[in-house]
Amino acid sequence: MADHKIAALRHVPLFEHLTKKELDFIARKGDEVDIPAGKVLTREGRPGDTFYVLLEGQAEVTIAGKRRRVLKAGDFFGEISMIDRGLSTATVTTLTPSRMFVMSHAQFRDAIKGSDALMVKVLMAMGQRLRADVSARA
Repeated sequence: MADHKIAALRHVPLFEHLTKKELDFIARKGDEVDIPAGKVLTREGRPGDTFYVLLEGQAEVTIAGKRRRVLKAGDFFGEISMIDRGLSTATVTTLTPSRMFVMSHAQFRDAIKGSDALMVKVLMAMGQRLRADVSARA
């Protein structure tokens, strides 16, 4: 599997405790796609079910129509909606032609169903992230 995908996935909090073998497994379950500039990938307030890792290019994150940040190679978004199919909290639009690792809810579900150890690690990471979010709000 391409090392750039593994390196990008390693920085995603949801996957940070996975072994190289587990990261390779996840990388093989997703797709690598080219996306033109100006493509809206997620729209704030709409259901989402796809996770993206930016491998090349740039994308803009807006909330309530205001630019919040510009994503670059190695940045990711959509991981929570990929899992729970909830509403997107921001709109993300490509600014330049981009190459992305993309994984749908169904691809992720199939990946974690294939490995109990992987499922446990992902669930533990989700729990840690939720606790950290709760602590940050307090």
